[in-house]
Amino acid sequence: MSIGPMGISGGIDINAMVSKIVDAERVPKQQRIDNERMTIDASISAYGRLRESLDTMKGLMTNFRQDEAFSVRTVNTTDESIVSATATTKAIAGKYAIDVLQLAQSHKVASETFSEDTKFGPGKLQVSFGNKSFDVDVRSNSKLVDIVRGINGTSANSGVRASVINDTEGPRLILASNLPGEKHQLKVSVEAATGNPLKKLGYQTLQDRNNAINAAREAVEAVVGPLTMPESTLPQSSILPQSQQVDANGNFIPPDVRQSTGDDQRQSQVDVGAIASAATDVLGLSDPTLNFLKASYAVIKEAQHLFQDEKANLEQKIAPERAAYEQQVQRGILTEEEAQQRALGELEPTERSRLEKMYLAEEQFEQLQPLFETEASMIQVQAGQDAVVILDGVAKLSSSNNVIEDAIEGVDLTLKGKSQPGKPPAEIGVEYDRQSVRSDIENFVSAYNTFYQTSKALSSVDPVTGQKGPLAGDSTVRNADSRLKAIFSTGIEDAPVGLQSLTEFGITTTRQGNLEINYDLLDRQLNNNFNELGDFFGGNTGFARQIEDAIHGFTGVTGSIRTRERSLTEQNYRLTDDQATLDRRMESLEQRTHNKFAAMQDATGKMQGQLGALMSAMGQ
Repeated sequence: MSIGPMGISGGIDINAMVSKIVDAERVPKQQRIDNERMTIDASISAYGRLRESLDTMKGLMTNFRQDEAFSVRTVNTTDESIVSATATTKAIAGKYAIDVLQLAQSHKVASETFSEDTKFGPGKLQVSFGNKSFDVDVRSNSKLVDIVRGINGTSANSGVRASVINDTEGPRLILASNLPGEKHQLKVSVEAATGNPLKKLGYQTLQDRNNAINAAREAVEAVVGPLTMPESTLPQSSILPQSQQVDANGNFIPPDVRQSTGDDQRQSQVDVGAIASAATDVLGLSDPTLNFLKASYAVIKEAQHLFQDEKANLEQKIAPERAAYEQQVQRGILTEEEAQQRALGELEPTERSRLEKMYLAEEQFEQLQPLFETEASMIQVQAGQDAVVILDGVAKLSSSNNVIEDAIEGVDLTLKGKSQPGKPPAEIGVEYDRQSVRSDIENFVSAYNTFYQTSKALSSVDPVTGQKGPLAGDSTVRNADSRLKAIFSTGIEDAPVGLQSLTEFGITTTRQGNLEINYDLLDRQLNNNFNELGDFFGGNTGFARQIEDAIHGFTGVTGSIRTRERSLTEQNYRLTDDQATLDRRMESLEQRTHNKFAAMQDATGKMQGQLGALMSAMGQ
């Protein structure tokens, strides 16, 4: 019969026994850590909810304290297709009539059509817009698309867009300024040989042509006396921009009362400069305008012949001296200018003055000549013009774009269309935004009620179950609510009589502790005393500042809620350390216990072997 001591003949489940021993040691300590962490986390979350509800209320006070709530304006317009508007806090409530005479637009010019195989170059284009300009070199045998790439790809180009339009008769170059307004007019000067198609890409504004005519005329008249200039056959309405038409007394005529009269159609002799300076918004050079300028040019050209004989006689007088000075120029002794001045010095002062004026007249004419006698240039297809508005029928406003800032103090206008003749002007209405202030007050009341309900939920005790909120018994909650209600019930001394407490705004505390609004009383204050509301809410001692300061004492960096949150966070850190210590101890306990059972199992195995041998010997 074999002997098997209990536990020896069967194997031992070491892992199960070790786990039970370690759990018996770990569980009570782990439960303590878990319970404490759960309590701390619940408290941190509760304080976070409380702080958030208070900070929401504090944030609403910022607008009131800085008077922003009472500075908001609402703007409406009777015709959104003509004008819209925005208003800042500086805007004064009122109604304003807006008559849009013209919209701002960018300058645009176009070339004639070319054949597909037209080759341009060599040469150079100088493109100007406003007070800026850039050069584009054009190589031989360039196509129109190459010129477009050259213009758009030039680094110095900061405001001109070039494109090609494929007309039914061939491609056409279009140049447009990226910026609207009169100050951003385009101008294209061309350096190329006569006959080069590049010459056809030049463009001079009407004002440029007029200025050149005036300069040439003045120079010629200084030599030959007053010229008889051509008469204009253009009616005033075709010369003056719409925004500049006036009545017989020089008063501005609004567009809705303008009409054609017999006086408008009469012919009158008009100075060339007056016509051109008033015609800045003519789309291109209309036939009457161009013919008038060409006629003026013809007079100036013809006048060149009037002094050629006199000029030749004066030059003949100094021909020998001029030849001698020219030789000195060739030897490098004199410059061309020095030789010219010395030759002129041989004349009598009056003769020298006459000859110099003739040279100036010829020089001015040479600058004028290409504008009227070279190949056809590009034409204007859209004028670069400012927006023009008449405010309340009397004030004329303009802008280089379609947004007129501070057209009325604190009001920006965005122009969208032109006023139509015979229709009343669009009207802009600026009002105090009472509804916005009403909403801000409602939001404040709602924010307080949210805080109050949150604080009750966090600090209450269920009378049935006895379950406590995470902040039950915490004095911080009671103190916060008491501090706020003290401000609610205390008057603001610097506020006007009748506007010194919340109750005078119709805001009272219910039996349940919430705030409620009497809207009849609130609306009466908003409608009758809107301009004085800021005295109650604003300032360093106003209602808004008192609420902010009170809440800051709880939610600020050194406030009681923040201090409590930091303390709880530090406790959480300590629990984390306790958890790490417990884990290390349990790991060590598990290893020691496992080693003991392993050693016991090993010893038991050896004993079983010896016992088996002994039993075998006895059996023999």
